[in-house]
Amino acid sequence: MIDVIFEAEESRAAAYDGEKLVGICTVPENEDGVWVLDHTVVREEYGGQGLAGLLVDCVTEAARARNKKILPVCSYAVKRFNRKEDYADVFYKD
Repeated sequence: MIDVIFEAEESRAAAYDGEKLVGICTVPENEDGVWVLDHTVVREEYGGQGLAGLLVDCVTEAARARNKKILPVCSYAVKRFNRKEDYADVFYKD
């Protein structure tokens, strides 16, 4: 079973298969306090399971809990944010 958790100290959501890190979605905070979703990656052997989407979902939930906005810049996140209306409340558009 894959566990997806938000690791605030690392500024990322991480997916684990047991203790093995299999995917991450990083969100460093910029000088304006906006989380910049700059990288989403899942190990190739775990592809096709929807993990990238779960990682982005985890980040958006963490942003909501902390009243943060997200500026998606990685190509996967940009596409996902533009398709999912339920991200509108955390979607930062400059």
